Amino acid sequence: MYLQILKFTLFSFITVAAFTGCGGGSSSSSESSSSTPNTTTQITDRVQSPLTASTTYQNLFHLLETQTDKTGLVMDAHGVEGLRVTCATQEATTTKNGLFKCEGTPLTIYLGNFKVGTLSQVPKDKIIYTQDILNVPRAATVHPDVTKLSMILQSLDEDADLSNGIEIIKESMNILDNELANFTNIHQLTLDDTNQVIDNVIAQRKANNENVKLHKVSKKEAQINLTEALSNTPGSNVDMATFNSITL
Repeated sequence: MYLQILKFTLFSFITVAAFTGCGGGSSSSSESSSSTPNTTTQITDRVQSPLTASTTYQNLFHLLETQTDKTGLVMDAHGVEGLRVTCATQEATTTKNGLFKCEGTPLTIYLGNFKVGTLSQVPKDKIIYTQDILNVPRAATVHPDVTKLSMILQSLDEDADLSNGIEIIKESMNILDNELANFTNIHQLTLDDTNQVIDNVIAQRKANNENVKLHKVSKKEAQINLTEALSNTPGSNVDMATFNSITL
């Protein structure tokens, strides 16, 4: 009798183990990949990012189409609010969703008093991506300078929720302005500099208000979030199949 019970228990254990092995494919795959050293992250990982919600992009780009009085939209992982824009003799600040009106060229974008980049003209689709600001191809979402700028923008989003836009408020911008005072351009910053700048801004904000929600976005996250946004751009001629991986 005891032997029969033992056989039955052993059979049940093997059956459950086999079922778990078959039914838990996603989980076991994740655990396996996390334990195996890897130098790249497949672009399909972007859907796992907690910082983006691609369903909101359609509304954002529709807003740009309907507000025909606006010159354009400054975009990273989402529309960026709080950037200073100058064009010809005019000056403007990007509003909620990154929209702005500032006619004339050249068009220059600033983080406070820090000059980020200049465009000779506004793109035909009126969307100014981080890549456009830095005068590199839009497909270059993993370009070192693009990544550093994306990390700063995304990390300083006030509510740490990129799905509703990137809002950089004056308190953060003032601290950032001081942190960037010794640099003349994004290229001059190293990745370590960028991380330190972000850490300092967040630390100072939280020292004044412990409830501040600023969330530091890593290099990998920034690349994934920007690529996700680009893949949702209407009429984009970027072949996303070319993005086989994102370099860490």
